[in-house]
Amino acid sequence: MTKNLLVITSSLAEQVRLLLLLTAAGYIPTCCESLPSALTALESSPFDAIITDPVILDAPPQKMTAVELVSLIKETALNSSTPVLVMGDVISLQYIMNTLCSGIARFIPKPFSPTEFIETISAELNLAEHKQA
Repeated sequence: MTKNLLVITSSLAEQVRLLLLLTAAGYIPTCCESLPSALTALESSPFDAIITDPVILDAPPQKMTAVELVSLIKETALNSSTPVLVMGDVISLQYIMNTLCSGIARFIPKPFSPTEFIETISAELNLAEHKQA
């Protein structure tokens, strides 16, 4: 079964890169560049995984962290148990640990190779599938 993925990043270049990479790997990605578009997508469609930047931009200067997004996702009917993966720069080990302890399924450190990225997504989707079984 084809997996639907929500990708949230404000970088157009990153959206295009991930769209091409995920599509080539057989996934169906939906890309959102802002918090409002991401929230609309979350309310209207179920996703198998959500991939996001550590900080999601809204109308300047507003922003939301991925950790805050997880709290919102848990309140949605369609995506309350959807795993969230954060892709970002490694600021510190403590930052990564805090991110993972807050309900984020995986942290994907940048820069990453296409193979690394797809393997990480695939592993998380397999884990999520086994948790539901």
